[in-house]
Amino acid sequence: MMATLPAPSGHHRFCGRSSPPAAAPIPRSTSGRRSLRGRSSSSTCRGTREAAVARMPRLAHREVMLTLAREAEARLGGQLLPSEVPADVTWFGDGAAIGSVDVRRGAPGSSIDFMLEAWFHRTLPTGGAIDITSLIVFLNGATDAPHFVMELIQGGPSSLVVLLDLFPRRDLPLHPDYIDKYYDATGVDNHRQSIARIPQVRPYVSPSLLVRSLWSPTAVIVDVQCGERNEGVLEEIVRSQLASSAMAALDVWLEHCAGSVVEMEAAERDSLVARDKTISTTSVKRNLSANLPKMFDNGVSDRVVAQINKAFLGS
Repeated sequence: MMATLPAPSGHHRFCGRSSPPAAAPIPRSTSGRRSLRGRSSSSTCRGTREAAVARMPRLAHREVMLTLAREAEARLGGQLLPSEVPADVTWFGDGAAIGSVDVRRGAPGSSIDFMLEAWFHRTLPTGGAIDITSLIVFLNGATDAPHFVMELIQGGPSSLVVLLDLFPRRDLPLHPDYIDKYYDATGVDNHRQSIARIPQVRPYVSPSLLVRSLWSPTAVIVDVQCGERNEGVLEEIVRSQLASSAMAALDVWLEHCAGSVVEMEAAERDSLVARDKTISTTSVKRNLSANLPKMFDNGVSDRVVAQINKAFLGS
């Protein structure tokens, strides 16, 4: 599920996990047609997820996430298995705190580890609310290509923190060829520059030093501030520039990363997987396991954390 749930204090943590089968190519088409394997989820699975989506409030940033998720599903097709997340995790909570989490694992032979969609809503004692929307697709040890990460955190009606990245799995100063292959040659930095030019956008600086060390140099890490009573301005930014740049970044990832297969020595592959696992373990323990109980009651948070652990830690 969700790897980037921020703590109430505003700390954003991110994690990754890998396991090593072999990868399959990603279709170039963006027609939205899915392979037969991609359609093979039961009507119960589809109905549960569709019911959860239908119950969510209509928020512009969450609709962007759902649009990107459907595009990823269509392009990945048979590389994704049907969801096995129980109904009380695809929709949970009531009253002041509600949420939805769905996870689809990668099929055997795929380079996909899992795809996670998540949305959390918490009404604050002050009368406001926080909404956290995430789309995360992780790769396994068949490749060293970056993961895809998007998280949108709305802490007020006219403000939004945006985290969007092809999340690197190499230590970049030691691998300049990795920068060339996945960031320079793909032109993904153009989409960061496009968002940075929006007048209401300011850089966002996480208070966590660990978090700041993890992102790529092309990551979009910004705070969109539109001023009081300018909800319409924020919605227009989300539905236009942000949606366009996020879809373009996803297209780069699907085209250049998702179907990648990289030859590695066993020791090198083991090191890559161990690095991902270390980041995952740190993030889940410090962030999700610690902070979900602050948003939801123990029964709900235990169920959700269990599904998160299955996705990120394989447990």
